[in-house]
Amino acid sequence: MKFQQVYAVVDSEYRLLWVGGEWDEFALQNAAQQALANNVLSTSLLSHIAGDETRDLISGMIETVLRAKRPLRVSYRCDSPSLARAYLLTIQPMKDDRVLMVHDLKDAWHFSPPLNLWHYDAQARDHKCSFCGNVRLGENGEWISCDDIGERHPTHVVYEVCTGCRDALAEAVERVLAGEEVAPAVEESRIPGPDRQTSDQSE
Repeated sequence: MKFQQVYAVVDSEYRLLWVGGEWDEFALQNAAQQALANNVLSTSLLSHIAGDETRDLISGMIETVLRAKRPLRVSYRCDSPSLARAYLLTIQPMKDDRVLMVHDLKDAWHFSPPLNLWHYDAQARDHKCSFCGNVRLGENGEWISCDDIGERHPTHVVYEVCTGCRDALAEAVERVLAGEEVAPAVEESRIPGPDRQTSDQSE
């Protein structure tokens, strides 16, 4: 598995002041030409996040770190249709009301068969969790693991946050504000998939 880190410095107004590491490489892997470093600097981080609930949670985590002056860590998934990727996000306080956001790739494995290519659509009937990547088919469906859904993965999704991830994030925020040591929110056992094959990320 190829080591990968992506960095960003964000101020209290959520402006992207600096990005580094494999930022451009990661953007191109996700067919996001518009997200290359030169295109995002000085823009709002929140403008690049899909889904109102996800934006609110990310902004809340940044505000928590700025207020508590302590780091917060979150395990999450950022998959492509062919490759599952597990990351650790660390938000660290800096001087002058800024935070450093570090995304570390912890594991990667291929989906077999690949998932359907999906797109964000605010009017879609199906939902995808922005943190664990699980899918809910319809308003009343059960959340299904992204590793188990296979060819049933919808092509259009609304991004939101499943109950399990929402509760884990809320607990992590409370513990940071209380000055407690915090393990990564969204327990790591929910992030990697079962029976996976580690990838060399050749895609």
